[in-house]
Amino acid sequence: MRVRHKTPTLVSMWMLDVFCCALGCVTLLWLLNTRQAGDQTAAAQSALTDLAQVRTDLKLALTSLDSTKLRLNSEVQQFTTQLAAIRTEKDDTARKLGIARAEAKSAQAQLDATKTALNAAEAKVDATAKELASAREKADDAEDVLRKKQKEADTLAKKAKEAVTTADELQRLIRKKDEERAALDKRATDLQKMLDDVTAKLAASKKDLDAAAATAKTTSTKAAEDLTTTRGQIKDLQKKIDEANTTIIDLQGEKAKLADKVDKVVRETENRFAGITITGKSVVFLVDMSGSMDKIDLQTAAPHKWPVVCETVAKVMRTVPTLERYQVVVFSSQARWLAGTGGQWEKYEGEKSAAAVKAALLKVKPEGDTNLHAAFDLAFSLRTKGLDTVYLFSDGLPTSGPGLTPAQENVTPPLEETKRGEILGKYLRDKLRATWNRKLVGDDRVKIHAIGFFFESPDVGAFLWALARENDGSFVGMSRP
Repeated sequence: MRVRHKTPTLVSMWMLDVFCCALGCVTLLWLLNTRQAGDQTAAAQSALTDLAQVRTDLKLALTSLDSTKLRLNSEVQQFTTQLAAIRTEKDDTARKLGIARAEAKSAQAQLDATKTALNAAEAKVDATAKELASAREKADDAEDVLRKKQKEADTLAKKAKEAVTTADELQRLIRKKDEERAALDKRATDLQKMLDDVTAKLAASKKDLDAAAATAKTTSTKAAEDLTTTRGQIKDLQKKIDEANTTIIDLQGEKAKLADKVDKVVRETENRFAGITITGKSVVFLVDMSGSMDKIDLQTAAPHKWPVVCETVAKVMRTVPTLERYQVVVFSSQARWLAGTGGQWEKYEGEKSAAAVKAALLKVKPEGDTNLHAAFDLAFSLRTKGLDTVYLFSDGLPTSGPGLTPAQENVTPPLEETKRGEILGKYLRDKLRATWNRKLVGDDRVKIHAIGFFFESPDVGAFLWALARENDGSFVGMSRP
């Protein structure tokens, strides 16, 4: 058996590995320290170089500092002198500043007062500018209405002038025909006189013929010839008289026709109320009895205004030549029938009806708002019963009734009366066009005429004019009684 030697226990393989690792670490540390020493040497050399440069710079700085100290000492002396002068000036300035501050305080007070006045003036200017803009807009609308009314007035004046000219021409023709008739009458009288003379001559001739018949046959024959000639003349004269009578009859017929034409022109001229052509068979008269109908404005009473309105309603009734039946609606905050007949037609009986309506209106006391919506709603309930014309008597824009949204009703501050009336008026006109007075098959639209009383605002005239125009009617404004 072979004997194997055992590995020495003092130095083993793992101890060798540890020794090698330790040797590597020592080597590595030596290399690192060598590198750090080289870096520190380079840094030290660089620091020495920098130190030398800094020393050079320090010497230059010290030299510059000495120069700067000398210069600064000189400047300090100058500044000290200037400071003394400035302090003197400062004291003087402080004294002036005190005076100036007092003046500035006074000026500030004056400036504050001026600013307050300026703000008030600016607010007033803004308000005035708004009023001016509104006034200009109203003036423009009024000018438009005035131009249109002037155009209508010119047209009516032209028609009236033509009617007068036609009437004058007809009168001239009538006078001419009267003269011709008088001449024919005179001619007929002359012919009748001639006939009477011939008849007398004939009677004398017959008498002479009877007296001479016994004495001479020749004389009798000659008398017979004269008699035949005279009878022929009588026949011709009778024919001329018949022709003259026929001409007289024709002239009388022509005179009657001309007189009818004159009467027609006169009736057409009379059947107008302040420029409105008066028409209608079945008519509703809408009469505003709101509080403004017996006032000129909110502060000024007009005790004669309401009687004038009542008389005007009666006058229009009398002027309508074709009026057969009627109804009267009075309205303010609400609307009702004047006669209380439940919406049935009243037969028109001339002056009796007009006087009765006037008397009933005079018993009414004007008060309340202007609810035009309720008035037209009640009036147009008669459309299915033949309503063809409405006459509206009012002095203002609508002030109550439907047409405002809840936001517009509850806005703060409330809407101005003119703005409120504009919104309600537009709503009313739209409803007339779309519902109450819309075009129906086989039925004409209802004509609406408007008579405005004592209105001062162009908005009222513009509203009533637009209402009448859109419903085939006419408008007239009575600014004074």
